[in-house]
Amino acid sequence: MSEIEIIEKPLPAVRLAARRGVVPSQPDIADFVGPSFDAVASIIGDESGSLTTPIAQYHASEDGTEVVVGYAYNGAPREGFEIVTLPAERLAICGIHLGSMDRIAESWQSIHAEILARGFVPAGPCRELYVRAVSEDQSDWVTELQQPIAAAPAS
Repeated sequence: MSEIEIIEKPLPAVRLAARRGVVPSQPDIADFVGPSFDAVASIIGDESGSLTTPIAQYHASEDGTEVVVGYAYNGAPREGFEIVTLPAERLAICGIHLGSMDRIAESWQSIHAEILARGFVPAGPCRELYVRAVSEDQSDWVTELQQPIAAAPAS
């Protein structure tokens, strides 16, 4: 498993200019996420620094993975994206993944192992905040993994 520093913190509500969809299988997620970020970015441009906070939210469903992809945005709605508000979360386990997305599953495994070790369970969709995601080869990417949590039920 990946060695990452893990912290507990609340997550703020975030209003996104976003696209959403259901992706049938894990390998298809990248084919949805990248083009969705590009499409939203081409519509909003970088007005007032709107492209500085890219976020994706993921939630497993019976049909695959429900994905919301967008940028923190305070502007007016426009054709080509929807306004989606990710709710505030009282508590989340968070960690930083460094580098390529092809190894992000290892970092998520570390997050989920730590959630269980601390006596919590996942409570809702997870988020990825792309702190730095510029280079084509992803070697210098910095991604904050955010998983809302709740106390584990007593057994």
